[in-house]
Amino acid sequence: MTRCLVLAGVMLIASGCAPFADPQDRPRDPAGTATAGQGPEVDDSGATEAPAPPDDGIETAAYTPPEPEPLERRYPRSAGEVSGPAVSSLYRQAQSEADAGRHASAIAVLERALRIEPRNAFVWSRLAEAQLAAGDAGQAENTALRANSFARGNPYLEARNWRVIADARRSAGDQAGARAAVDRVEQARLRQSGG
Repeated sequence: MTRCLVLAGVMLIASGCAPFADPQDRPRDPAGTATAGQGPEVDDSGATEAPAPPDDGIETAAYTPPEPEPLERRYPRSAGEVSGPAVSSLYRQAQSEADAGRHASAIAVLERALRIEPRNAFVWSRLAEAQLAAGDAGQAENTALRANSFARGNPYLEARNWRVIADARRSAGDQAGARAAVDRVEQARLRQSGG
């Protein structure tokens, strides 16, 4: 019995080691070419070519999805649309301080709001305006540029920030820089109207 099992195991192993049949040994039709349907075509180099799909008279073309309709992006226009309740309250408080001419106090309140929401572009923009009103043109320009970095392409906010930058440059005596900033204001306005 053991001999039969050993012999069966040897036969199984030997059958697994059998060489593959040479593609040249396939059956051939009377014309001497390999018969169709017997696998992929093999050229003299041994490379295989996928069989052509059957011609059933139906034309097929690659699928091309339709062009998506452009979505009109709606940008927020005020801090209240993007701010949490605490920052909205601080923003209103800073606006009241600035309206009363207490720019240093407005700046302090806005800096407090930025500790809560450090990436709020509206708060950065309002801080730049307060700094400009307080007479710190250099800081106002830097803050407005920072506000633009958080604006995410919002043309309303960018126009407001470039206006601050233009005023800051003008007050520093940089007329060419102010004109360049005014050009950026106009570009942002064009984007507001979709132009």
